[in-house]
Amino acid sequence: MKVNPDFFPLTQLAGRFVNQLAQCRRLGLTVHEASEHHVLIELPYSQELIGYPDTGVIHGGVITTLMDTACGSAVVCAIFDKFASLEISPTLDLRVDYMKPAEPNKPVYAFAECYKLASSIAFTRAIAYQDSIDDPIAHAVGSFMRISPEMVGDEFRKALMGKDGDKGQANEASVTQSHPALDVKGPLDVKGIVKRATELNDFGHLLEHVPYAKFVGMAVERFGDELVFKLPAKDDNIGNPVLPAIHGGVIAGFMEMSAIVQLMVFMQTSKVPKVVDFSIDYLRAGYHKDTFAECRITRQGRRVANVNINCWQTNRKQLIATARAHFLVD
Repeated sequence: MKVNPDFFPLTQLAGRFVNQLAQCRRLGLTVHEASEHHVLIELPYSQELIGYPDTGVIHGGVITTLMDTACGSAVVCAIFDKFASLEISPTLDLRVDYMKPAEPNKPVYAFAECYKLASSIAFTRAIAYQDSIDDPIAHAVGSFMRISPEMVGDEFRKALMGKDGDKGQANEASVTQSHPALDVKGPLDVKGIVKRATELNDFGHLLEHVPYAKFVGMAVERFGDELVFKLPAKDDNIGNPVLPAIHGGVIAGFMEMSAIVQLMVFMQTSKVPKVVDFSIDYLRAGYHKDTFAECRITRQGRRVANVNINCWQTNRKQLIATARAHFLVD
C-alpha cells in the first residue's frame, strides 16, 4: 500500500512507542502513518497467529491486539500534539465487533483515531481492514485512562523521543516473519479432538491445534466440571515495559481463546466457534506474572452462544479483567 510517513510528523514517535512493546515487536507491527488525528499500523500475516487451523484465519485476539495498539498509539500522539508531553494510557475498556474473518496470507491494517481527550479519559475508535477501509474486518471503540507524565519514567521517555538512536520501527530480528501460503487441509474434526482430550484428561490437546495458543503460551487444566486457563508469565507478552505489564490485547486474546475452548468442550460443537463481538473491561493492571481465566456459558442457542470470562492473577476475587462475547457455534 502507498503511504507517506514524511507527510505525517508523528510517525516516528508512534513507531518508537510500538517498538517499545515486546508483544508488538514479536507480531511485527509497523507504523506507516501517525498524526494528531490518526494512526495507521500494519500487521503481517504469520502462521503462528492462526486461530482457525482448517482455514488459516488468524485469531481474533490478534486483531484485538492490533486495534488496541493502534488506539493506544493514537492517544499518545494526540496528547503529545496537544500538550507537548508523553503519557502512557492503559486501556480501560475495549469493544470489538467482527464483521468478517481476515483473509489468510495477507496483512491486516488498523486505522485508529483519538476523537476526544478529556481531563482523565481518552476516547478512541478503530477499523481493521485488508484491501479497503470501506470493507472492514472489525470495528473497535475503546477508552483509555490518562496518567500523569511523571509516571512514564526517564528511560521510556528517552526511547519515545529517539534519544537512544532507535529509528522508530521494530527490530527485524524480533519481528514475526510472514510465511508462504498455507496449505489448508480441510475442516478439523472438532468433536474427535474434544473426545480425545477428554479420554486423555488433557485439554491442552485442544490448544495444540491452535498456533495462536502456542504463540502466547496458553495452557488449560480441568478440575471436575471446571476448566481453568493459564497464561504463564512470558517476556514476549509484555505491553507496558514501565510496570511491566501484559499487553491488553494479549489478555483479551487469552480470554477469547478460553471461551472458545469452553464452548468446544461443554457444547460439543462440531466446528471451532467464531467470535461475533468481544467486550472487555480492564479492572487493574495485569502484571508480568502468571494469569488465569475461567468462563461461564450464559446462553446456549442453536447458532449463537454468549460467554462471560473472568481473569485474575494472585487472587480469584481480585479480577484484572472481565469480558463478554458472542460466538457463532453452527
